[in-house]
Amino acid sequence: MEPLVFDGVGTVQVYETGGKLKFLDDKITKVTLQLQFDWQKVMGGDSGYAFHYTAQDLADKASIEIPRYSDILAELSQGAESEKGTVNFDETEQGFLDATNGYTLKAPAKFGGTLVAASDKVYLKDKDTGKLTELTRAAATPTAEQYVITANGKITSDSANDDKQIVVTFKWKKENATRSMLSGKRRPKPFKLVHRFSLVDDRDGKEVPCQLTIWKALGGGTLDVSQERKKPTSNTLSLEIMEPDITPENPNGYAVEIIFGI
Repeated sequence: MEPLVFDGVGTVQVYETGGKLKFLDDKITKVTLQLQFDWQKVMGGDSGYAFHYTAQDLADKASIEIPRYSDILAELSQGAESEKGTVNFDETEQGFLDATNGYTLKAPAKFGGTLVAASDKVYLKDKDTGKLTELTRAAATPTAEQYVITANGKITSDSANDDKQIVVTFKWKKENATRSMLSGKRRPKPFKLVHRFSLVDDRDGKEVPCQLTIWKALGGGTLDVSQERKKPTSNTLSLEIMEPDITPENPNGYAVEIIFGI
C-alpha cells in the first residue's frame, strides 16, 4: 500500500447497540487509536533475557477530542442522564438605582427566561468599602431600607437610594432547556463508533478515503467541562475497546477495523 499522510480529521458517528444513530460530529479536532499488546516476561538462567513470554490481556484504547460540549458526550463518556424541560438558573447582577427607572434585571430578557417569584435578594454596596447591606422586599412604597420588584424584574427603592450601587441575587427559569444529571452510581452504555476521514497519498498527493470502526466501545476517563477566558475548551472522550458480538456486519467478531480506499 502507498505511504499515507495523516493530515486533518473527518466525522465521528456513534450508534446505539440497536443501530440507531445517536451522535454525529464533523468538527472534531483529534482522534487517537492506541493498540496495546503487552507480554509478561518469564526470566531464568544467567543470560539476562527472558526465555518465555506470556501474552497479557489487550489494553486497546481510543480517544476523541471535540472543541465544544454536548450532553450526548456526557452520556457517552460518563453515563449521564439527559432531561429536556424547565430549569432554574442562579444569577447575580450589579447595577445602579436610576432615579427615574430604578434597575431592571437583564438576564431573563437576554436569554428568554422568566424571573422566579420571591427568589430575589437586593443589597446596597458601599462604593468605598464594598460592604453589602441587605434591603427588605416590600409590596409597595418602599423605605430607604426596602425595595419593590415587579414580575419582569424592575427594582425600585426610596429616593434616598437614588444612584446607589446594588447587588442582586435571584433565580430565573427557562423552558425547553437541557439538564445533564450524573449519578454517583452511573454506568456508561456501550456503543459502536465510526470515524470517517481522508488521508493524502504521499506519492501522488491524491485524497484517499479511510474509515476506522470500533465495533463495541465503552466511554470512560475524564470529561473536561471547563471554561478559560479567551481560550476554547476541548473535551476529550476516552474509550475502552470491548470484545464485540458477532453480527451480520461483523461476522468474525473483530474489535477494530481500519479500511483504506487504495
